Amino acid sequence: MLYNSLEFAVFLAAAVLGYHLCPLAWRRTYLLIASYAFYCTWSIPFAALLLAVSWLAFTLGARMGALPDGRARTAYLWTGVGLLLVPLVAFKYLGGLGAGGGGWLAGSTVGAALVAHFVGAVGISYYTLKLISYLVDIYWQRSAPCPSFAAVATYAAFFPQILSGPIQRADDFLRQVEHLGRPHPRMVISGLQLLLFGLFEKLVVADRLGVVVDQVYARPEKFTGGVVALATYLFAIQLYADFAGLTDVAIGSARLFGIQSPPNFDSPFYAENIQEFWRRWHMTLTTWLRDYLFTPVRMALRNWGQVGLIVSLVINMVAIGVWHGPRLTFVVYGLVHAAYLVGSSLTLRARTKWLRARPVLQRLHTLIGPLVTFNMVVGSFILFRADTLGQAWHVLRLCLSPLLALRGSAAHAHAAGFSALGWTQADAPLAVWAVIVMESVHLLQRRGRLSALVGGMPGWLRWAAYCTLGFSILLWGDTGAKQFIYVRF
Repeated sequence: MLYNSLEFAVFLAAAVLGYHLCPLAWRRTYLLIASYAFYCTWSIPFAALLLAVSWLAFTLGARMGALPDGRARTAYLWTGVGLLLVPLVAFKYLGGLGAGGGGWLAGSTVGAALVAHFVGAVGISYYTLKLISYLVDIYWQRSAPCPSFAAVATYAAFFPQILSGPIQRADDFLRQVEHLGRPHPRMVISGLQLLLFGLFEKLVVADRLGVVVDQVYARPEKFTGGVVALATYLFAIQLYADFAGLTDVAIGSARLFGIQSPPNFDSPFYAENIQEFWRRWHMTLTTWLRDYLFTPVRMALRNWGQVGLIVSLVINMVAIGVWHGPRLTFVVYGLVHAAYLVGSSLTLRARTKWLRARPVLQRLHTLIGPLVTFNMVVGSFILFRADTLGQAWHVLRLCLSPLLALRGSAAHAHAAGFSALGWTQADAPLAVWAVIVMESVHLLQRRGRLSALVGGMPGWLRWAAYCTLGFSILLWGDTGAKQFIYVRF
């Protein structure tokens, strides 16, 4: 059941109606039942796995909380983390071993069998991280063990977040679940607004751009270098719109139940450097890794100086790459961003000092910095989109061919241009308009002006905006219910 399907709309409407009719004392149990009902539409056996790992985290967390500091607490922590990682490794990484050309060990019989079943284990990357952080926070005494198994199980399985996050911290979610009441009308309205806008991002922006991206990346050698480069830039926008749309649908759905979720994006393509980009892209994953991986490793290597910083950054970024799946392209993607971060971090102080001494260049940097960072990110996304390193290298060569004259051979003399993509004359202007609308909303959100702007509109104008988004989805959205890109991670 995809978030952009009619089935999900019906399920969500029924779940929200039942929730608001449910007595306050039963609402936590109701959310748990609704979340497992949703997950069972994907796989009943994997729903049982989700329940089992939730019970494991709850039990070990309770036992850790009852023990003083010492080896026993540490043993419980590492046992819990190890056991929680076993299903993730088995169904996501061993499964990827047999995944055609993209896996590490293509052709593995065991891997092929596991990858055939992995589709049922949706959300395993997300709920595993949530439960690990729950245990680590108890171990670090940042939070106390939750006395209610139903609350912990709801935290892991909460259906608006189960497919692709956001990765909410346990204390934040459990505190809200503990005091469930009647959602404020403004929260419900903002949730519906996010739902509508998220579907616009997915169906009108991401899926429309995906038509071009999919054609070009299926057979990049058929197209001119300029078209391949254009498709690569469009993929970056597609990925952003797709994931931001998924996040907005998730956050909006949660608000209908009175649950506030953390943000996941903050206009990342306007970041002035690569560090800022990672503070604004997939924020709940990057902050999770910062708190539970990078910082502990950095503290352990604090006596190593800059070498320790470099090692910590490489480990962190490779973890981000590998988190997406068992492909060498993801490993290299992580290494590329590690190189970006190492270079930027080691030179940041000198660059900042140099720019402060040159006010004109410093002002100019506010424009040039985001452009350079955006192009660095787009280049790395070739690895994210390609299935193999060979394909990534091939696409990169084609993208650079207009500059480096790499396609002068007769074999490419008749490469197809933009007209071969099958877009009508209206498609390109429509895509540009949709991206402008999306980014205008994102910038208003970043500056904290969107709520005031929408709230200050006359009713007729506000409803006209809603109807415009709704009709745009109906008229120009891709009705094929394509899966969100990040659902498979």
